[in-house]
Amino acid sequence: MTDVPLLSIRMTCRDNREEIYGVGGGARLARKVYKELGNKKLVKLRGVECMSNCKRACILSLTSLNGFTYMFGDIDPNNSDYVKSLKDLISNYKSKPDGFLHRRERPGSFRSNIVGRLPPIDSKSLIITKLKSE
Repeated sequence: MTDVPLLSIRMTCRDNREEIYGVGGGARLARKVYKELGNKKLVKLRGVECMSNCKRACILSLTSLNGFTYMFGDIDPNNSDYVKSLKDLISNYKSKPDGFLHRRERPGSFRSNIVGRLPPIDSKSLIITKLKSE
C-alpha cells in the first residue's frame, strides 16, 4: 500500500466513566492514541464527532484511499493493549496491497470487536461478488 492510512476516532463516545475522568471515553482514547502515534509517519489521525455506533463505544476506523475500511467498537480507552496493538494493526494493514486483513492477521485486541469491513469501491478482491439480475 502506497498511501498513508487514516485512523478516525469518534470523539464524543461515552464509556460511563465521564464522572471519574471528567471527559468521555472517545476523547480519552484519542489523547492516548495521539500520544502514542501522533509524531509518527505511520498513520494520519483525525477526530470525528459521530460515527453512528453509539451501542459499540468507543469507535475507531482505519481506511486508506484504495484500501479496505475497518471499523472497531467497544474499545476500552483504559486498556493500554488497544493503543499499543494499533501499531501492529496499522503495520499489517499497510503491508497489504489493498489493506485486506484476515481475522488472524489482526492483533488479538482487534479480532472480536470488529464492527465492519468495507471494500474499496474499485476492489478486485475475491470476497466481492457481482450481482446479476435474474
